[in-house]
Amino acid sequence: MFEARITAFSRRFLSTRTFELIVEPALADLHYDDEAGRRITAVNRLAVVRAVAGGVCDEFRRDALSFFGLTLVPAGYYLFMLAVCLDVFRTWSDFFAVAALILALSFCPVIVCFWPRRPAASVAD
Repeated sequence: MFEARITAFSRRFLSTRTFELIVEPALADLHYDDEAGRRITAVNRLAVVRAVAGGVCDEFRRDALSFFGLTLVPAGYYLFMLAVCLDVFRTWSDFFAVAALILALSFCPVIVCFWPRRPAASVAD
């Protein structure tokens, strides 16, 4: 059950390279020490979780620059248009509220582009 959940999460959110180089060896070690006691099994499961966390950090470091760069393109465009229409706002708090909304909404299309595809459902025999 634990291994199936880790594998499903890793295949969904990690690249194939990261899964094969980081997560699969940790899962193999977990299967190798499967007959060990509860304490060793818990330690091995913690090692697998740490491997998955390391894989997530590796993926984030690899893609963070392009993610935030793509976020800043529409944000910069709309913030410039907002600055051109600065005289429309009565107070600075109104301006900063709209600017914060623009920054938050600029993440939405980039998140959609970076969201991993769902794997095709396997056919049951």
